[in-house]
Amino acid sequence: MNGFRTWTAADNAAHLHTKRPDSARAKRTSVLRKGTLLQLLAGALVVSMTACGKRTPTYAGPPDTVRQIVMKNWEINPARLEVPQGARVELVVTSTDIEHGIAVPGLGINEPVQPEHPAVVRFLAQTPGTYPMRCSVLCGRGHDKMTGAIVITPAGPSTNQ
Repeated sequence: MNGFRTWTAADNAAHLHTKRPDSARAKRTSVLRKGTLLQLLAGALVVSMTACGKRTPTYAGPPDTVRQIVMKNWEINPARLEVPQGARVELVVTSTDIEHGIAVPGLGINEPVQPEHPAVVRFLAQTPGTYPMRCSVLCGRGHDKMTGAIVITPAGPSTNQ
């Protein structure tokens, strides 16, 4: 013979049982790979929802300004919030109807807001600009209309002489 073996129907029947554990092992491996892939995708989703892990610096001590935000029935009130650059800001976010969430990806903010339990968010307004704000909890048919912006206005020229 030249090193090749010819297979017969009897050989296939005899090896049928030895192939099943390998296929079952392959199936388990495939399921594990899918589970790992799902975990990676879930982790990527969490990171993307928190602005790639970006967190706006917080601060110690009392805030310079405290602002109220009310989320209700598919609106954020006020829809535009201006704060000066360099201010230590505290947002007190309330919901009057159902669960909402306040998300400002550019500032690394993403907090759930429960009815009757205000969410308190503190951040240091560092970089001037307009930061889109939205509801981050799917709350009903008007969810996509729950948008607004936090505007950090540039600090004026100093008058130190």
